[in-house]
Amino acid sequence: MTTTAGPPPAQTTAGAPPAQTTAHARPADDPPAAYSWRWWVPSGVVALVVAMFLLATPEVGRFLLFDVGLSPEDGWVSFDRLAFLGGACVVVGVALGRRWPVWATALTLLPFLVVPWYGAIVWGWWLGIVAVAVLAALDGIRRAVVPTAAALLVAAWYCGTAIPAYLPIGAVTAGGRGGYARGILTVYVVAVLTAVAVGYAVGSVRRSQRRVADAQVTERHALEIESLAGERARLARDLHDVVAHHVSLVAVRAESAPFLHPDLNDDAREVLAAIASDAREALTELRQVLVVLQRTSDESERAPQPTACDVDDLVASAVAAGQSVALDGSWRDVPPATGYVLYRAVQEGLTNARRHAAGSLTTVSRTQSATSVGLRMSNAADGGAEPGRGLIGMRERVEALGGTMTAVVVDGEFVLEIEVPA
Repeated sequence: MTTTAGPPPAQTTAGAPPAQTTAHARPADDPPAAYSWRWWVPSGVVALVVAMFLLATPEVGRFLLFDVGLSPEDGWVSFDRLAFLGGACVVVGVALGRRWPVWATALTLLPFLVVPWYGAIVWGWWLGIVAVAVLAALDGIRRAVVPTAAALLVAAWYCGTAIPAYLPIGAVTAGGRGGYARGILTVYVVAVLTAVAVGYAVGSVRRSQRRVADAQVTERHALEIESLAGERARLARDLHDVVAHHVSLVAVRAESAPFLHPDLNDDAREVLAAIASDAREALTELRQVLVVLQRTSDESERAPQPTACDVDDLVASAVAAGQSVALDGSWRDVPPATGYVLYRAVQEGLTNARRHAAGSLTTVSRTQSATSVGLRMSNAADGGAEPGRGLIGMRERVEALGGTMTAVVVDGEFVLEIEVPA
């Protein structure tokens, strides 16, 4: 007597929790980069459902619950025993299906190898293949291709044979003895594709929610950056109004002094001219830095920033102002960003030497290798090297390029060493 099996209960996974993965910088069909315990919850729930279905099948549960002590004539390879072992293999495959869908599909197909010897299958084995396809679809339809194809091929093979499949209600067939069961196959195909589509839809909804959350985080970050840029622009304007005003007064007074005091000698006039020139140069550099700080001016308004090639002129200006500086070594082909950091480091070092060690010799040694470029500055010092704003800003610039900086006092000498990757 031939009976037909009803539609496969493959919809049991439609209510599984959505995938808990991150959607940053990866396609929707790629597996997640991290697998937390929450991400494994759907796999555990679906594997438990499949295990319960298999245990409800008499040929599987009988071995575990009733016939643990088989008689010797039954043999170790009785169908009950193999059905139980095959069910355990399927449950493990379902539990791993979301993480490794291809290997899990192979694991769920393994029990079907007993068909040539026993001429029967457990319907729950096929349900395990469908479960793997649904779990894989949670993270992208491409991941579900292999298990879905395997489930459809097994269904097509089953519908063309008279092999019985054991369900909790007993053994059934697809009715293929009198001809190919096309109607049953259609039901199986529709059921499998529907289950996979539901799994993919659940995963897509969760991925969409993550993208919305990521977009909101990005928007908040952009607003914070915009607010920060506005605050920086305001501070730049205030700084310009205060500092530029006083520095410009220094330049004007130095330039007007020879006219207000005609009796000044030539040396005094030369010193005042140098002071005015330094003040004008300070104003120019101040405006360049403020333009970068504001981030609101057009690119055409930005003057070229100093580079490593300008260090010679910087030292020459310091020497002309009366500072004792010894410069040795050289740099070649230094990138603009690295040269700018080195220039500012030398500038800050010379300023600190004038402030804390006036009249002492400042030595600047330029170093360069195949992998790095740097400098070493030293001058007389009293006490320890307290990290002021200049040194802190210098360290931030150096570390931003992946370099290192040390500022220590050794034997009464302040030593500043900087090394930046070339």
